[in-house]
Amino acid sequence: MNQLLPEVFAERVERLMLGIEPRDAMRAGRIAKPIDVVLDGVPLDRSAAWIPVGPALAWDRLFGVPDAIGALTRIPRHHSCRHALLFGSGMVAAVTIRLFDRQRRFAPRRIRYPLPANIRIASPRVRRPALYPGAAYDISDAVTGLRGRVTWNQPGSNEVPARWVRVEAVINGQIVGRAHGDDRGEFLLLLDSSAGGLGDLPTPLTAQVTVFGPPARLPVPANDPLGDLPLEVLPADPDDISPGERLPPGYVSTVLSSRPVDFELGRLLTQQNKFFFNP
Repeated sequence: MNQLLPEVFAERVERLMLGIEPRDAMRAGRIAKPIDVVLDGVPLDRSAAWIPVGPALAWDRLFGVPDAIGALTRIPRHHSCRHALLFGSGMVAAVTIRLFDRQRRFAPRRIRYPLPANIRIASPRVRRPALYPGAAYDISDAVTGLRGRVTWNQPGSNEVPARWVRVEAVINGQIVGRAHGDDRGEFLLLLDSSAGGLGDLPTPLTAQVTVFGPPARLPVPANDPLGDLPLEVLPADPDDISPGERLPPGYVSTVLSSRPVDFELGRLLTQQNKFFFNP
């Protein structure tokens, strides 16, 4: 039985289950260059066979790097830079997605979103997860920020990166910058344009930079290089998970993961002392 048209017409109705519009957390706009947005799961182990499905696999095969996406189901991307997941034959209460940029322009995320029980309810179906700058993020020569590294409290000859950290910069009790770390323990922290406040710009601009992470190292599954990426769960609206400002469950800071940093306006600091986690 047709729902919208007279019976004389052949009708096919497709309904949106979940719309994803990845956002650039720094520029507050859509991410123009394609990234991988997939249903979360364990990537298929393709090491036993050569399956030529694109340059990404060739890179993984050549360098022996596990594929973070593998055969996971991709959520189709449209020219509007949005991804649309349509209702299929079954209903689920929530959908977990994985957002990953192979070029390292953005740090990856895993998020679980609730779905309405009735497909005809026009409740929030479009989510706008924010992705924070990765190591290869496009920046100008006039940004104020810091490239940093975080390791577990290990000797330099045997250092272990602290993966998937979160970073906050605070001045006078106000957060003026946030960053998401990657699998190498690297992060790119860019300060807000208003960090210097009103009036004459202070030099240097001192902010308390604090790194948060899990209380202990988590094992990385051999078949999933993103298997230890924190899962951020939105139980219900309002959506305070997508902006990426809340710390993942259990994240803490330690004595050596927080210190004051003197920023120079219009300059990106590099080759700074590492931050350490010392559980």
